[in-house]
Amino acid sequence: MAKIVIDADELYSVDEAASKLGRGVATIWRYIRDKKITVLRLGNRTLIPVTEIERIKKATDGEAVA
Repeated sequence: MAKIVIDADELYSVDEAASKLGRGVATIWRYIRDKKITVLRLGNRTLIPVTEIERIKKATDGEAVA
């Protein structure tokens, strides 16, 4: 079985991601639902990798996520 190691400093909650991206929490959940953001689900927690935040920031520059 493969082992995946992720640093906790590299993961954001939905609230933190919304703040980092300057978007509302409902918008982040919509991105997740529409599979525009890759997430990590641990139990009942939904975590967003920093790489996804950076990707969206770079891709959008104030535009909607495609």
